[in-house]
Amino acid sequence: MGPRSGWLGRAKRQLYADLRADPYLRYLLVGAVLLAGFGFWHRIPIFATWDEHDRVLDALVAYAEIVHDPSIDGVRDGLSWSRAPFGATLWVYLLAVLPVVLVALLSGQGDAIAAMRNPAYAYGHYPVWAETPRWIWTWSLVFVRLTNVVFAVVTVYLLYRLGTRLENRATGRLAALLLTLTFGFLKLAKEGGEDMPATMCFVASIYFLVGYLQTGERRQFYAGSAVGGLAIAFKLTLGLVVPIIALAFLLRARVEDGPLRRVLWRPRLLVGGAALGAVVICLGFPTLLVGDFQAIDARWFDRTGRLERAVGPTAPAWWWFLRTYASAFGWPLLVAAMGALVASIVNLARFAPSRAALRERAPGFDERALLVGALVAYLLFFSRWHDWRVHHILPTFPLAMLLLADSLDRLRGHRQRVGHAALAVVVVTAAIYAGVGVGQFTSMPRDEATEWLDENAEEDATMEVYFHGFFENAIPHGMNLNTPLDGPAERDPCPEYIQVGDKELLYLQDIPDAQRSSEVNSNVGPRAEYIRALLDGEYDYEVVAEFGERPPNYVPRRPEPGSLRELAPLGIYPHSDQYGDEVELASDQYVAILERQGECTEPSEATRDAPW
Repeated sequence: MGPRSGWLGRAKRQLYADLRADPYLRYLLVGAVLLAGFGFWHRIPIFATWDEHDRVLDALVAYAEIVHDPSIDGVRDGLSWSRAPFGATLWVYLLAVLPVVLVALLSGQGDAIAAMRNPAYAYGHYPVWAETPRWIWTWSLVFVRLTNVVFAVVTVYLLYRLGTRLENRATGRLAALLLTLTFGFLKLAKEGGEDMPATMCFVASIYFLVGYLQTGERRQFYAGSAVGGLAIAFKLTLGLVVPIIALAFLLRARVEDGPLRRVLWRPRLLVGGAALGAVVICLGFPTLLVGDFQAIDARWFDRTGRLERAVGPTAPAWWWFLRTYASAFGWPLLVAAMGALVASIVNLARFAPSRAALRERAPGFDERALLVGALVAYLLFFSRWHDWRVHHILPTFPLAMLLLADSLDRLRGHRQRVGHAALAVVVVTAAIYAGVGVGQFTSMPRDEATEWLDENAEEDATMEVYFHGFFENAIPHGMNLNTPLDGPAERDPCPEYIQVGDKELLYLQDIPDAQRSSEVNSNVGPRAEYIRALLDGEYDYEVVAEFGERPPNYVPRRPEPGSLRELAPLGIYPHSDQYGDEVELASDQYVAILERQGECTEPSEATRDAPW
């Protein structure tokens, strides 16, 4: 059996057939590459998010352990080191950074890789980042992010295939175009993490399940189960694919020939699908394969706290839904997607088989019931969380866009002029919103602040920073830092620079505690007093450079949690406040660089004691 007869060969033949049959598809995919990849270089060689930091570091530390100790124990220690066992993402990024490791070994810099083993935490593992050659981080991030762009483009193509399988190529094109113009999808395509590959696998699973509904072929069910297991191996919240697979089985059983009890009792199919999914999940977790069962137990079975854990401020679930989807979609696309979901449910109700015809197949009904059921299941699941961010709801984007494309097709069929007008409004407004949002990655405040420090700070200058981890600040590679984790003996009492960013300014807000996110709700009074005194020049430091828009009197204004009126700007301006989203955008990136004025007088701790 040649390689072309396998699944990869079939996928390539399908792609070539689609490109020949649909002249617009190539332009759609090129557009997805350009939009998803535009700005992928921002912040390199520094990480853009905590997720990206963890995933890239996991892969490099694994190689570091293996280079240091090329034995079974070295492999086990390398694969087990992690903030948490993140599953299949480690496999992908081990491949992504492999060229960097090979170049380091071949060029005699293997010691730089080996030195990364078991890094000390220290302000987001700053020491290992600062001490490792810059080119290693630069190219590791380039390969990781381009890998994520590939996942995003494949997701767009899979949605095209799913729309084609659901209705026709026009529906597939429109669904893929709408996903390509979804700003929340595009911004997550630029960052390392498990969200995009997990979403790609989820869409692939739905594609196979729709094929199973239409044909009843076992291999389609098995493929949907296996790829669904891979989606779970990437991201555990995609465990919702299990009830979706069960729904597909029940919908198909409804139209199978024979007594209902017999068509429902198919242990070979069900057990086979479940076994395939379980095997893929287990293979997807490197930590499990090397026998670190304690870490796996903590990852798989001790994650219920996320449902109640407050990250953002306290607000009703509907408010979190609206603000998160509005910032990801823009208002016109969100309103259209919400209308499409309602229209899809109404359409299903209208064409649902009667009790007398319950076992008869209604063309397109089961497929749409599966899509609507999947989207509703996700919305109900997230409604139980205290709050969530755009990357949590990414798997719902392809479903929403496919239902919207399907609904617009029906509208154009019934009322052509209205349908064409609605389509034009949705596509044009989504393109503007996404285009503005993507375009803003050319000028991000932290990037500009980093460049300014690179050009203006002396090589041995020290900068004092405060918030959480080094990659949440503007820091040139290798710069000396004062961090909140340093003791008095380790600190430079008179650093040349102090950095104040948007997160530090949030302490200056005079708001109730319930309106604060968890990032800025500790030691509020002393920190607010210190930041205000620092900005007023009481400690002989003066603002010498600013990047991003300075808030009035340095006090940021965030939308009041629970306020419907204040949601409006969030779906109009793409780079709106995200309340600690994994990808912080321009509105969260104001940076002020303060420089010491005069000679160092070695102030006592009482003179300038930063309360971090």
